[in-house]
Amino acid sequence: MLLYRFIIVGHSMEPTIVSGQTVLVSKIPFLFLKPKIGDIIAFKKANKVLIKRIAKINGEKYFVKGDNKKDSFDSAKFGWIDKKEIVGKVILKI
Repeated sequence: MLLYRFIIVGHSMEPTIVSGQTVLVSKIPFLFLKPKIGDIIAFKKANKVLIKRIAKINGEKYFVKGDNKKDSFDSAKFGWIDKKEIVGKVILKI
């Protein structure tokens, strides 16, 4: 599947993406380009799909952060993610 739809639960990406909002995630951008700092991505962690922004890159590892700096479950808590954990790039907020 190349396109996914997720409904956001939680506030770790506020104000950019708010709880209840729907996002479309696509694998297509990362078929042609590598993920870069600033990209908002969906990835699998602990049997869940999370949405975060890439803050740092080290080879095939990514440090992701939520835009809500006061309250976000992100790499500061669970560490770096591998490229293979990335589902795709957020391409549209609805």
